[in-house]
Amino acid sequence: MNTRTGYLENVDGSCLYSLNSTKVIAAVTGPVEPKARQELPTQLALEINIRPACGVPTTREVNIQDKVRAVITPTLALYKYPRQLCQITLQLLQAGETESYFHELELVACVNSTTYALVDSGIALKGIALGTTIVITEGNKLITEPTDENLKNAKSTHVVVYMIENSKPTNLLLMDSYGDFDQNDVFKVLEQSEIKINELNKNFREYMKTKLNNL
Repeated sequence: MNTRTGYLENVDGSCLYSLNSTKVIAAVTGPVEPKARQELPTQLALEINIRPACGVPTTREVNIQDKVRAVITPTLALYKYPRQLCQITLQLLQAGETESYFHELELVACVNSTTYALVDSGIALKGIALGTTIVITEGNKLITEPTDENLKNAKSTHVVVYMIENSKPTNLLLMDSYGDFDQNDVFKVLEQSEIKINELNKNFREYMKTKLNNL
């Protein structure tokens, strides 16, 4: 995984995020004055736009967009910014997966890059959202951060996103699963994903600490 915050100049926060062959740029602007139709009287309004690597957004991007909104909203200190707007734009540069069949790798990249960009922007947060992708093979082996080939040959695929508070996973924000799996598989995936997300959180904290020390 490679991350670079402050990648864009004319926004409040940004992040270039890449993992294997998946690459995304996240940009955050806000809090800013919203349009009248977007304004919420007691809290921050959130606008998320996802742009595909080529062409115009389809229902696929809207699906990813809705899931990103669902996991990012609980991490924001919404009531600190009444009548304000936070705009998040995600530009998909490389899918890293067969787009006609999968969206899991891009979804995780969008969630994680948004978290880095939000922290870079300085907007108030209650916690951070970090996610990972896990596949279960036909031989019941769990693979974390799979490739496109792993996705194609998997018995089931799982996207897991946790909210991190006080340096540890507290709430399961999303578990998006497809394929053939049972209850025992779910428990194994949750256990493995928590280990991975603790690792991601450690990397996140080390990255931010290094960046602050270099200011």
